Amino acid sequence: MKQVAQMLMAALLLFLFVPLVATAASDIPKPIPGELYVQDYENFLSNETEQQVEQLGKQLDDATGAQIVVMIINSLKGQDANQFSVDVIREFGIGDAEKNNGVLLVIETDPTKQGDREVYIGVGQGLEGALPDGKIGRIIDDYTKPFLNQGSVDDAVLSTYQVLYNEVATEYGWDGALVEPKNPSASSGGFSFSTIIIIIVVIYLIYTIMSGGGGGGGGGGGGTGSRRRRRSSTMFGPGSFGGGFGGFGGGSGRSSGGGFGGFGGGSSGGGGAGRKW
Repeated sequence: MKQVAQMLMAALLLFLFVPLVATAASDIPKPIPGELYVQDYENFLSNETEQQVEQLGKQLDDATGAQIVVMIINSLKGQDANQFSVDVIREFGIGDAEKNNGVLLVIETDPTKQGDREVYIGVGQGLEGALPDGKIGRIIDDYTKPFLNQGSVDDAVLSTYQVLYNEVATEYGWDGALVEPKNPSASSGGFSFSTIIIIIVVIYLIYTIMSGGGGGGGGGGGGTGSRRRRRSSTMFGPGSFGGGFGGFGGGSGRSSGGGFGGFGGGSSGGGGAGRKW
């Protein structure tokens, strides 16, 4: 009798749990047929931006197996941005199945939620070392939100994608063509935080030399300045990645599991960061 009761209890729990799973899955949109690295459900992006992102995405995918996907969606319908990102990476299978090296950039565009819309970058477990939560937050602050606040989703997507592309390429030691991320300060007339730090370091070095601080002191300051510059550019831009800036050509000849035929089967452990805009 006890065994029968346990079986009935298990059946009841299963009956109650399955609808909850189905409801959660229904909030994740289906991949757009024929599209891979750009899932633009709102048609916000220009053809030029979409083509550039697709080309960069395939180039990186072919070389490393990593997949960076952009999702433009009207509303998350109240879903937690982190959980939504994890679910999409898992359901779509973004990234390589063994490396779990997928990245998802989600931008919510609902005009009725201005100031409370989500922009979130989710990262698969295989790239959490290269893209920790703190770095992702700074990328969004320096490259995504400034363009969004200027009203340009196109520039926000392209700039952010270029930075992520450079970071992932560097993580894998890939010597393919890197890109110069579009800089929001060039449009707004201001300077990013990393640029300000570099300017301060340069001014300090010039002051030290001009004030006759001594050869030894000047040399030490120069070394510190160099290390600071390297850390800054590694965090946000391609200056320290090697290989210089380049176009979108090239490739390693690797045949990726995903390619333009589909995603690679990757998963996510919940890494990422986001902001409101």
